[in-house]
Amino acid sequence: MPIDMQSAIVAEIIARLADVESFGQLVFEDSVLRVLDSEDDTLPDDFIVIQPGLTEELERVGPGGVRERLTLNLTAITRRREFAPVLRAARLGIKIALAGQKAGVAQQGVQSAAFASAETPMPPGEGRRWGCHVMPLQITYLQTFK
Repeated sequence: MPIDMQSAIVAEIIARLADVESFGQLVFEDSVLRVLDSEDDTLPDDFIVIQPGLTEELERVGPGGVRERLTLNLTAITRRREFAPVLRAARLGIKIALAGQKAGVAQQGVQSAAFASAETPMPPGEGRRWGCHVMPLQITYLQTFK
């Protein structure tokens, strides 16, 4: 049975982000808007949501697999009033936790990883309590079929 590379990669990223100061206490995969709209009072002041984005097929590798690029939107979220310096610290912590050409992911088949596109800081909107910083991470890997 082949390994589901996307699930394996997300699991490793979650484990690595657990080391991010304050934010690493809660790291999970979900939709950012669903989490923010839920008004869940049990959420900590700082946490990270991993929201899967685009998956691009780059190349067919015969009948045995495909090379793909997955985008994961890593979103540091805080409800602190002084959100800007807190989110900058989270951004740096995420970069440190995911350092290296493969973002520290050891899963066999991962070829490269890089923060791509523009990062998006989002201050709390009118009547909102959450501020966040979105960091798109692109990971290229080989998904085998056998």
